[in-house]
Amino acid sequence: MEGFIELFDVPPAALPVLDLIVDRDEKALIEGVASSPFGLGEAVRALGSGWDRQRTMALLRRAYRRGVLRLEDEGFTRFRTGRFYDRLDVFAVTEPEAWSALPGSIRASLDSWYFAAYLAGLSDGPRPTADRVVSLGEALDFIDGADRPIWLGRCDCRTLAGRCDAPTDTCISLRGGINTMSHRGWSKPVTADEAKRVVRDADGAGLMHTVNPNGLCNCCGDCCYLFRAQAARGCGAAWPEAGLIADLKADLCVGCGRCVERCHFDAFALEGGRARCDRSRCRGCGLCAETCPARAISMIERERRIAR
Repeated sequence: MEGFIELFDVPPAALPVLDLIVDRDEKALIEGVASSPFGLGEAVRALGSGWDRQRTMALLRRAYRRGVLRLEDEGFTRFRTGRFYDRLDVFAVTEPEAWSALPGSIRASLDSWYFAAYLAGLSDGPRPTADRVVSLGEALDFIDGADRPIWLGRCDCRTLAGRCDAPTDTCISLRGGINTMSHRGWSKPVTADEAKRVVRDADGAGLMHTVNPNGLCNCCGDCCYLFRAQAARGCGAAWPEAGLIADLKADLCVGCGRCVERCHFDAFALEGGRARCDRSRCRGCGLCAETCPARAISMIERERRIAR
């Protein structure tokens, strides 16, 4: 077991529930092959008596689907040992009931560990990823401009963190190659119209939209690793890049408070029956403008922001 724990980079927080996340055959395979990459023959020899090529290949394919292994090629001829980080993501997203059944303290510890690993994996530059915050209209345009098949999956951030009750079937991906959730068989292919319906529903539920070259996420401020990393790094609107900023015309405000309710960053507050906006907190998502009944809020280019 110690060899497996080291090879699979298992954190201490996972040890009490490890048998629920990785099964006995997968552990034996990882310990047996030890090094990567490896092929079917090496896996058969590592597993030993009772493991012929057919049974071993079935295990390899299942372990790949479950995020225990990574593929080196489309032909399923070369494999690489995965890491607990990969398996935890697949486990939580594809077995949400099993994940939810784990003790709350363990789920919280694993979420903290996963977030720390995510944060440590980011580059040191001011914009470690190409993610951008976009408005609802820009998100819909992104889908219309997609030049690859579109896949829909469950949000790993909200599943792992579990800090809110926002919708979870909201992750839109354009990635279809090996070692993706779509290639592993977990994401659902959708049409552009279906994807846009997901985005509109997410917007209605108060989720922000971010895009990068490989997909679109519908994010909350409580669970999303991207915005949790933004806060941890103190990036403000620089990353994820926010090209827009809210422009409030206070004289038009009717004091409904919808902007206060919709903003994930406390940029709005009601004073004297009208809203005020702290632009230093605005991240450019446009949730406020989308539902302002008086059209008192518009989204303008950040460099054009007006001092009021």
